[in-house]
Amino acid sequence: MTDLIHRYERPGAALVPLLFELQARDGYITPAAEQEAAAALGVDMRIVHAATAFYPLLFEKPVGKTHIQICHNISCSLVGAEPLIDLLERELGVKEREVTPDGLTSFQRAECLGCCADAPVMLVGEKLFGNLTEEKVKAIIAKLKAGENVENDTPLTYTEPLLDGVVSVNFLLTEAKSLKVAEERGAYKMARKAVLDMTPDQIREEVKAAGLRGQGGAGFPAGVKWGFVPKDIPGPRYLCVNGDESEPGTCKDREIMRRDPHRLIEGIIAASKAIGVHTAYVYIRREFYEPRQILDAAIKEAYAVGYLGKNIFGSDYNLDIYTHPGAGAYICGEETGLIESLEGKKGWPRIKPPFPAVVGLFGRPTIVNNIETISNIPYILQNGSAKFRQRGTEKSPGTKLFGISGHVKRPGVHELPMGFSLKDLIYGIAGGIRDGRALKGVIPGGSSVQILKPDEIDIALDFESVAKAGSSLGSGAAIVMDDTVFMPWALEIISRFYAHESCGQCTPCREGTAWAYKIIRRMNQGRGRKGDIETLLDLANNIEGQTICPLGAAAAWPIQAMLKKFPEEFESLIKS
Repeated sequence: MTDLIHRYERPGAALVPLLFELQARDGYITPAAEQEAAAALGVDMRIVHAATAFYPLLFEKPVGKTHIQICHNISCSLVGAEPLIDLLERELGVKEREVTPDGLTSFQRAECLGCCADAPVMLVGEKLFGNLTEEKVKAIIAKLKAGENVENDTPLTYTEPLLDGVVSVNFLLTEAKSLKVAEERGAYKMARKAVLDMTPDQIREEVKAAGLRGQGGAGFPAGVKWGFVPKDIPGPRYLCVNGDESEPGTCKDREIMRRDPHRLIEGIIAASKAIGVHTAYVYIRREFYEPRQILDAAIKEAYAVGYLGKNIFGSDYNLDIYTHPGAGAYICGEETGLIESLEGKKGWPRIKPPFPAVVGLFGRPTIVNNIETISNIPYILQNGSAKFRQRGTEKSPGTKLFGISGHVKRPGVHELPMGFSLKDLIYGIAGGIRDGRALKGVIPGGSSVQILKPDEIDIALDFESVAKAGSSLGSGAAIVMDDTVFMPWALEIISRFYAHESCGQCTPCREGTAWAYKIIRRMNQGRGRKGDIETLLDLANNIEGQTICPLGAAAAWPIQAMLKKFPEEFESLIKS
């Protein structure tokens, strides 16, 4: 417990990690455990209980010794998740959130496990299994019933490193997770240079000149964002690296942590020096057990050789890096929701301004950057901004990790130049539509953005081009649907996600997302009524732009786009 508390400026920030420790001890969060946590951290019981009630992965009732989470969001549902959930119920003999009579096993549906290119996926305890089939699920359950351990099933995500890549160059080298191999591949040379030979201004200006844009979805220039941190405010400042990655369809940041963690650490060191940070946190969603273990091991290696801690690289500069677990809330991917969660509170986004660069974590200046964004920095410092700009477009320079899932022959994660053709990603890199079917639609940037029809996909994958086509690049996660998909069915799954993940702070989002989901579900159940389509559009239009954070828009855009582009399918559900 002491080890947890010392990581934070305020003890209350250790609340969620401590609750996970107590949950591991007791099997769930008991009232006594809540009181224990409140006493240990000196926080009000109301704050503790608010966190327990808010986060889905903090259990208020007992679960099985092995608790299974199976994804039923859009990428997994497209490739058969629902029949596998029915199979789980039959094989275990219990309903969702019930515990088997022997107390050993329970299961729940998960909205997204961040492994979309390996769909369908499930977590068995902390072990991830991808590309599920009925046979694989039956074999796993049989082992559990026999009291046998199940081994982690390393996902088979198809990844092909880009020649002279920026972040994926080591992806197929399993040994790159070790410090020895990472250094043989050039790791930490640029971090050493940044700490010993460059001023903060020089690092910032090089990243700014490169035009590196945020890779989490917003696309804001990283170097410009760093420049918002005031230079004259005394006291600590912080870097928060966003590894929450909860947008359905998105599965890239987990690959960086799993395959090349030292590149991320090196980027954190350089960014921290540029901003004047001495403590950095990597906020990692709880479901990323393996990636967090790998990153923690890499951080430990970096401490052991003096690349982290006191006087790194023999300088007078100190830097600590800690990983911090999320607890299953998509809203914590929003930067201020992440900050609230890191402080030990429920992840309610903050009103801006003030922006985190001025008033962030613990009220201090804070920069929040996505994992992929930070992982670009070593390349930029090593090769210079001009070489980084040789690929991509003028306004969207460099490369990006693009994910592709759904009805393609080769789902996966691929590093490609910004501006690469969406059509070539689908029909070239991903091998085209599986089973010889025709394309019906593609969501180009994660579940929150507007769907594109087949005649709209001959576009460049950069922020400006996708926006011009009426959608958004978002996280660069393409979700492909063939001509078997009934769009009201797909919209029900997507709308369920946003209704489930709304934090409840803003009335338009809290009420509107739930209402929209209920209408769409009722329509799909054969009970559509005259006026439903108009009500859905009215709801979406009144949610968009009326909330503190972008979740409202994320919920509204799929509704607006699908109703516009596939009106006949929704009209077919209206009973006269």
